[in-house]
Amino acid sequence: MTMNSKNKTVRGFRWQVACLIVFLFGFGFAGQGFAETLYVKKDGTKLQAADSAKSDVVATLNGGTAVQVVKKAGKFYEVTAPGGKKGWIFKFKLTAKAPAQSGGGGDVLGALGGQQKIAARESGSGSSIRGLSPISEKRAKTKGIPEENIKAVKQMESFKVSKEELDRFLKEGHLGEYGE
Repeated sequence: MTMNSKNKTVRGFRWQVACLIVFLFGFGFAGQGFAETLYVKKDGTKLQAADSAKSDVVATLNGGTAVQVVKKAGKFYEVTAPGGKKGWIFKFKLTAKAPAQSGGGGDVLGALGGQQKIAARESGSGSSIRGLSPISEKRAKTKGIPEENIKAVKQMESFKVSKEELDRFLKEGHLGEYGE
């Protein structure tokens, strides 16, 4: 065997070993994954016993709580919470960004896992959701909007929905984490 063919054999062997290592780490351990840290979006997020919103609640987590993802299965992530508690969380209730502040408003978008902030281009419709500002109320009166309509908007503004009512609505409508 010549020196040149011996070098080619050694290089070929090294190439095969390198491919084997890439295969083992790239595919062989893919099912195990590496721990990914995600954060709970809002207070009151349920840690479920199984990958279903209908399963027992193991714990209730506060917004900003860091969890380690163990496994991803459809719409739910199996996680380990602080203190070692394991359970499942609806994936849209988690975020990769550590929140600047914990908690969140009790709005419908938050319950569905949506964003809590609105962009500037959406602020026109967003202001109508909040009701009439003093300036808007004054303008409505100058435009001849009946007082009963102004009162109706103020009455809608005071309407509140409890967490239990919201959860029941989501469950009955098969929305959010209860979606099929």
